[in-house]
Amino acid sequence: MLLVLGAVAFLDLFVLLKLLYSLRLLRIPKNEQVEDSDLPTVTVCIPARNETHAMTACLERVVASDYPKLEVIVMDDGSRDDTSMLIKSFAFAGVRFIEGRPLPDGWLGKNYAQSILTNEASGKVIFFMDVDTLIEHHTISRLVAYMQVRKAKMVSVIPQRNDDWQLSTLMTPMRYFWAVMRFTPTRPRAVSNAWLIDRDFLLDQWRTDKSLSLSMLLETSLARKLAEPHRYRLVMANKWLGLRYEKQWSSQVETSIRLLYPQCEAYLLQVIWWIVLLCISLVPYVIVWWEPWALALIVAQFVIAYYYLGSVWAKYRIISALVLPLTVLQEIGLLLVSTYRYKMGLVTWKGRPIAVNRR
Repeated sequence: MLLVLGAVAFLDLFVLLKLLYSLRLLRIPKNEQVEDSDLPTVTVCIPARNETHAMTACLERVVASDYPKLEVIVMDDGSRDDTSMLIKSFAFAGVRFIEGRPLPDGWLGKNYAQSILTNEASGKVIFFMDVDTLIEHHTISRLVAYMQVRKAKMVSVIPQRNDDWQLSTLMTPMRYFWAVMRFTPTRPRAVSNAWLIDRDFLLDQWRTDKSLSLSMLLETSLARKLAEPHRYRLVMANKWLGLRYEKQWSSQVETSIRLLYPQCEAYLLQVIWWIVLLCISLVPYVIVWWEPWALALIVAQFVIAYYYLGSVWAKYRIISALVLPLTVLQEIGLLLVSTYRYKMGLVTWKGRPIAVNRR
């Protein structure tokens, strides 16, 4: 028993130290500015498929941006609802609508949409956004300034949460926690909600790397190509940057199922290792009734969860930290479901079947 508790204590200490390191590394400074004359042209590219629930709120914020050299393109990727009509209603604000094309063999739907948007964009920098990503009027200006000062060719952003009380804020899957914990400068991670990239670099990658068409982790694949020359940055959004997301719990679960197995490099042993670590973290909650001093480990985990959640959420982090065991159990279930569905060929993305190959 002492050996198991020692393992839990070691794991807690490791997670705390790694969080302290990563959160400091991924912090975005608040004082980086460049002259307007040095700012590149930017094209906001949004691939959309059946997004009537979020399209209007997303575009209203994009067109309100104060960035002086902005183009906005939205592609309706075969929606079966009124998404295309909503996009077209923003034509008066300069939003350009692109009709989706039939998906060719050898492509994932979103990757194909992003390749089309890349070719349609005229900006020197492309800002890819998911529809459930929300920005403030200054977000693009501050992100581009950071990108320019750091001489980066790609920046991706872990968004904040500050929406109202709902299940999605209480039981959020651990997607961004894994991105923070597993990030290293030499083997970086990227997230897909919001990312900027040099258009010329991306065009060259579409032409030369045929594996990108089926990459479930497209952004991470691109980020790792820029790791060695130190031209990629992953940052965590904050109130100053003003980039956040609102996503229903069911949609977050669907995203986690789609991404967890690929994030394990499609290796079953890595899935098992993640599950073992998660199970170890739950030991104090099981044995505290017999070993009261295990409460110290529970308190330590609460502090760690509260500290992490404080960097990504503006609200409800106390309650979310208190239900950490439920979040961990949920993540174990999502890992098992993701692995099973990929093994059985049951994973879909916006109604389209997808698969992942071990690299």
